[in-house]
Amino acid sequence: MNETLKKFGEQYGETNLATVTAADIKQWLSGMDLAIKTRNRHFGYIKNALGIGKDFGLLGTNPPQGAELFRDPAKNHQQVDILTPEELAAFLSFVHPETIPFFTISAFTGLRRAEVERLDWSEIKLDRKLIDLPANKSKNHRRKLIEVPDNLLVWLTPYERKSGSVKPNRKLQWVMEQAADKAGITWTPNVLRHSFCSYAVTSKGFTWTSLQADHSERILRRDYREVVSPEDAAKYWGIAPPTNFETS
Repeated sequence: MNETLKKFGEQYGETNLATVTAADIKQWLSGMDLAIKTRNRHFGYIKNALGIGKDFGLLGTNPPQGAELFRDPAKNHQQVDILTPEELAAFLSFVHPETIPFFTISAFTGLRRAEVERLDWSEIKLDRKLIDLPANKSKNHRRKLIEVPDNLLVWLTPYERKSGSVKPNRKLQWVMEQAADKAGITWTPNVLRHSFCSYAVTSKGFTWTSLQADHSERILRRDYREVVSPEDAAKYWGIAPPTNFETS
């Protein structure tokens, strides 16, 4: 982040940031001899910094918010980005404890981020190892019964509540970016869902994954087949809290 802000300051230090658009920032980054992932990392840090400025009332808007990341035209059919078991374990070790339920549900179930954000603890039935997502909270407006894997049960049990939103009060984007940076991870959109689908297809099959992730088997076969090894899939579903795990 220090490197990003130094470059950004050199380019825009004398500029009224209210006049700078996402297109301006992307055009500036495009002029650098950088890999696509590096450009996206700089763009993400700038978005984070300007978001903090907006939160403190220094900016009226955060121009990069909602803007698309850089895409590599040569990789239109690239393999989906996923986290290795080691990367996910490291990431979870750095997130704030308050956000653990949100990120572990996102990683170990097929629910989409927006669906997890709408989820209430009253809809999580740990005694039956089920999440009962109502139709009005589902992307496709269908009730979903999602299985809670054994390792997720261990993660969630210390946080279990009778009711209340699973989404924490903390700013998820900021927590995610900070934890990913500390873990040395290049974060990409939907990486937790892509990871779930890849590891689930390998260890649990297409039909189970299709039901849990609300994906067609055709898409699963096209995008997630043979992405990970059975050995890594076993490691993924074995990711559990450390023995000294604390919830606060």
